[in-house]
Amino acid sequence: MKKFTLLLVLFAFVAAGISQAQLKGSGEVFYSTTFDWENPADEKGWTAPEGFTMQDPDDNGYNWHWYPNDSLVAEWTKEPPFRSSSPDDGHLCLFLNLYNNFLETRVTVNNSIQFPTFDCSTRSSVIVEFETGFMNYSSGWDMLLEISNDDGVHWAAFDCGFGQGHKGRPDDIAPGDFTLFQANISEVAAGMANVQIRLTWRGTELYFWLVDDFKLKEAWDNDLQLKHWAVGWDDGDENSLESTSYMMPKSQLGGSFYNFQSSVYNFGELSQNDTYLEVDISKNNQSVFNATNTTTDSWLDPLYLDTVNVEGSYTPEDYGHYKIKMDWGQAEEEQTPFDDMKEFTFHVTDSVYSRADESSDMAWAAGFEWYQDGDGEEFWNFDHFAGSFFPIVADCEVDGVSVFIQGGLADDSIDFRYSLFWEIPEEEDPDGEGAIEWLITEQVILDSSMFGTWVYLPFEKDGESEFLFAGDLVYAGITYNNYHWSRFDRRNNNIAIGSDNSMPTADQRAVGRRGFDAGFETGGWIGRNLMVKLMINDHGNVIDGVDLATATSSLDQNYPNPFNRTTEISYELGHSQEVSIEITDMTGRKVLMIEEGNKPAGQHTYTLNAQDFEAGVYFYTLTAGQFTETKRMIISK
Repeated sequence: MKKFTLLLVLFAFVAAGISQAQLKGSGEVFYSTTFDWENPADEKGWTAPEGFTMQDPDDNGYNWHWYPNDSLVAEWTKEPPFRSSSPDDGHLCLFLNLYNNFLETRVTVNNSIQFPTFDCSTRSSVIVEFETGFMNYSSGWDMLLEISNDDGVHWAAFDCGFGQGHKGRPDDIAPGDFTLFQANISEVAAGMANVQIRLTWRGTELYFWLVDDFKLKEAWDNDLQLKHWAVGWDDGDENSLESTSYMMPKSQLGGSFYNFQSSVYNFGELSQNDTYLEVDISKNNQSVFNATNTTTDSWLDPLYLDTVNVEGSYTPEDYGHYKIKMDWGQAEEEQTPFDDMKEFTFHVTDSVYSRADESSDMAWAAGFEWYQDGDGEEFWNFDHFAGSFFPIVADCEVDGVSVFIQGGLADDSIDFRYSLFWEIPEEEDPDGEGAIEWLITEQVILDSSMFGTWVYLPFEKDGESEFLFAGDLVYAGITYNNYHWSRFDRRNNNIAIGSDNSMPTADQRAVGRRGFDAGFETGGWIGRNLMVKLMINDHGNVIDGVDLATATSSLDQNYPNPFNRTTEISYELGHSQEVSIEITDMTGRKVLMIEEGNKPAGQHTYTLNAQDFEAGVYFYTLTAGQFTETKRMIISK
C-alpha cells in the first residue's frame, strides 16, 4: 500500500495574498512528467527537455541522469528495475555507485537537478508529488526538495529522507518498489510567478536515488492525512513496552489493547471543523469497541498537525479474527478518505504465535549487513541468527518454528536450522550470557522450492526442554551458515526471510547475533518485524476462531479514485475463500479477470495497473465464496 510522510518547511518566504474565497482547491494536476527522455541520437542515450539543469557545484563529475527500466548493478548495489507507475519510459536517477564503483577513495555527492521555472500565480495552493525509491550509505546525508521564489537567492527546504538511516528505504519499501512523496509548498509557491524547484542530494558516497511520475497539483479543499498511529498492548508489566502481535494463541493472551494514538495533518486548502479520531475494534466483523476523541482545537488549520489519544481498552478473551481501525473525520466532506485511516488485523488462535502478518513487505537478509567484508573461508558466516522475541504468558509446550523463506543463492552453500533461545533471568545470569540455545530443529540446505513459502521444522524434543513456563522470554528464528567464498554472494545473495511493515510497533520485535560467540543485537539493522511463527502444541480450536455464522466479507472503495495508472482495491474476508476480481466497463463488457486464489481471513489489497485502459467509468466486482459486491471507479487520462 502506498504510504505518505510528513514534510517540514525549514524556512519560508512571503507568498502572494490570494484568499481562499477567490480560488478553491480541486486536486487539479497542472504539471506532470514521467521523464521519458530517451534519445538514441544523443551520445549519452537521453536528452533532458529545455529548462532542466544539472548542478554539480563541487565539480565532482556526478550528475542526475535518465535511466532506463533496468537493474542497478555495481560493486555494492544489486537493485531490480524500478517498478514505478510508468516504468517503460525510464525515470530520473542519481546512481552513486556508478561513479564510485571499485574506488578506494570515494567522492561525496553534492548534486541537484533543477526543473523549469513554474508560474503558480493563479494557484492558491501547490502540492509537489513524486514516486521515489532510494538507499543511502552511513548517516549525515541530506535529500531535499528545495523551492525558491526569488531567483534562487533563498531556498526553502523540505526533507525527502523519510526519517531513514544507513541502508534505509523510504517507508521500508521492498527493492524495486516505490513510495509516494508529497509536500505542500503553498507557503512559498502559491500565487508566485517565478517558482524554481530542485532536488538536492548531498553528504553520502554510495547507493542511489530514483524519482518518477513528478507532478504539481492543487490541494483539495478538505484533505486530512493520517501521519502516525500506535496501539499498545498492556501485558500488566509496567516496566515493559509491548505492541500488538498479528496472531496469538489464546493461552498466551494475558493483555489488552490500549493507548490508541494517532496524528493528523491538514493537507487541504481549508480549515477543518470538529476534527476527530475514531477507534473501532471488531471481532469477526462485529464491533466490540468504539471510542472517539477530538483534536486540541475545534478548527484544524491548513498545514497544521495534531496528535490525539483515545482513552479506553479492550481485552480479547476468545478465539476470533479482530480488526483495529483508526479513522479521522471532520464536519466537512473529506475528498480523499483513504489516506486518513489505518487498520490491521489480530487473530486469536490455538497454536500459532506470530508477531508479523502473512504478507511480506520486504525480503530481509541479515547478511546484507552482516556478511563480513572479505573473500575466502575465514569470512564464512557461521551460526548467524535472526528471529523474534516471544514472551510466554502461560505454561505451554512448543512444537516447532515456521519461517517465511523469501530468497537466497540456493547452490548448496547455505544451510540452516531453527533455534529457540531461552533468556536466562538476570538474577540467574552472573556472567551476562543473556540467552542459551534451548531447542533446535534438523539442519537443512536452502532450496529454491522454499522461496515464497512458510517452511516449518519441528523441534528435536527431549521430553523436558519443550515445556516452557509463564514468565519465560524466548527468541525463535533461523540460524544459518553461509559458505560462499565471495563477500558479494554473502551480502547480495544471503538467505532472506520475510518482514512485515503493516503494524505499528513500539517495542523491539527482532533479535539476532553474528555468530556463536557474538552478543545478541536489537534495533538497527535487525530492527524489523520478521515473519517467524512459534508453534504451540494446542489444537483446541478446530475452526481457527472463525464464527461462520457471523463472519462476513467486505469490499472497500479503490484508492486513489479517480486515477490514471494504478489504484489499490482492498477487501476483507471473514474466513478463507477463493477470491476473484472482475473489471467491466460501462456497457458490462468484461475487460479483466483477476484470480487471487485462496486467501486467508483478514485484510488484503490488490494493486490494479490500468495504464492500458481507456479513460472512463469502470466497475470492479469482488467474488469470495458466496459473497459478491461491486463498486465503481474512474480512470482519468
